[in-house]
Parts: sequence; structure tokens; C-alpha cells
Amino acid sequence: MIHDSKLRGKDIVTSILFFILGVYILIEAFQMPLKDTYAGVVSKWYVSPALLPIIIGVSMILIAVVILLHAVKNGGVQALKESFAALRGSKVLSDGNIRYAAVLIPLLSLVYINLRIVDFYLAIVLYLGFTIPVFYLESDSIRRKAVYFYFFEMLILLVLRITKLSVVLDRVFYYFVDSIALIMIILLLVLFIREIKKSEQRELYRQKFRQAMVMSWVTPLFIVIIFRYMLRVPLPKEGAVVNLFSMIYYLVR
Repeated sequence: MIHDSKLRGKDIVTSILFFILGVYILIEAFQMPLKDTYAGVVSKWYVSPALLPIIIGVSMILIAVVILLHAVKNGGVQALKESFAALRGSKVLSDGNIRYAAVLIPLLSLVYINLRIVDFYLAIVLYLGFTIPVFYLESDSIRRKAVYFYFFEMLILLVLRITKLSVVLDRVFYYFVDSIALIMIILLLVLFIREIKKSEQRELYRQKFRQAMVMSWVTPLFIVIIFRYMLRVPLPKEGAVVNLFSMIYYLVR
């Protein structure tokens, strides 16, 4: 049986997740009309489709606050510190699970986050620039560090998408989120290069890494050219790079 203090530590994590989910529900709910006019008839707020999500979101936030206060009052903070201390220096995931994470995290991030808020070309580079070298290098230690780092990057983009900060930032500077994605790509490259230098098979890994980078940067270039300018298919998000390609295309056409 788990000790009560340990349960309070888990309650802190649970309350934070509930709070984030409640905020997300409210953000989505307030995008629905609270009142509107249909065929000359004014619809009242109490028949709005946003009403139930608002009630659910507010309830989840209140529950999260109550759980958090109760957990903090009953030693949850100390229990959480002890849990993190126990994890320090140990492998949270096995090498097999890391492989699964290296497949699922970038794929889910590409479909549900990156293609929605990041320039199409940069989104594909961010995906391939991780998935190709992380498996082609065949190093468990490099793969593990890359997965942790990539997960943190995707977490940042997830927060930007859920909170709609991506929209706000792009209003400040049209390519703000694209710039963040580009920085993430560069930092990921730096991580791979640094870890390759530490490896005993650095020469082999350097050769493989160069090949992986060629595939990661050239492949999306052909995808953009074929779909956007030959098949005339609009891309999910046409940002900094795709717009640059469009300028070049219409200048030389």
C-alpha cells in the first residue's frame, strides 16, 4: 500500500494536469458564440454550446486547486521532492521504450502540433532531423538524450498551441513561431554533433550524420516543390520558408 504522503505528492502532479486541461477547455469554449442571431431570432446565452464546456472547465480548475491545496497542506511537496530525488541518476525508461518514444513523440507532434503552427518545410525538417539520425546512428545513449531533448522542445510547442500563444507571437512578428522552430532545429543539431564527438565511433557517426542531414533538408524541399508549385496543393502552414520559396518561384517564373 502506498503511503499517504506519497499519494499527496502524486496529487500535486494530478492537480497540475487537471488545471492545464481545464484552462484548455475554457480557451476552446470561449471561441464558441455565447449568443448569436439565427434567422432574425436572438439565441440566449443559456442555450449556447459553450455553456457546458465552460462549466466543465471551471469545475476542473476548482477541483485542481482544491486537490493542490490539500496535497501541499499534507506534505505533498516533500513527497514530490523525494520522488524526483529517487529518479535522479536512474533511467526512467528502458532502451526499448525509448525506441517507441522516438517513433511516437515526433509523429504525434508533427500531426497534432507542428503542421498547425510551424512552416511546413521547417516542420518536416524538425521531424526528419530527429527521426533519421536518432535511428541511423544506432547509439542507445545518443538516442536517449535526443529523445529527452526533443520531448522538451515539443512540449514548448504544445504549450504555444494550446494556449494560443503561437497566434499572439505571430502577430508581434509574423514568423515568430517559425523562428522558434528554427532555433530548435539548430539546438538539436548541436546536441547530435556534441554527442558524436564524445563517441568512440565518431568518424562513422559523422559520416552517417552528414547523410542524415542531407536527407532531412533535401527531402522536404522536393515535397514543397512537388505539392505546392506543381500540383498546386495548399500546404497546412505556409510560413517563412515556403513564402520565401514562393517569392523565388514567382520571380523566376
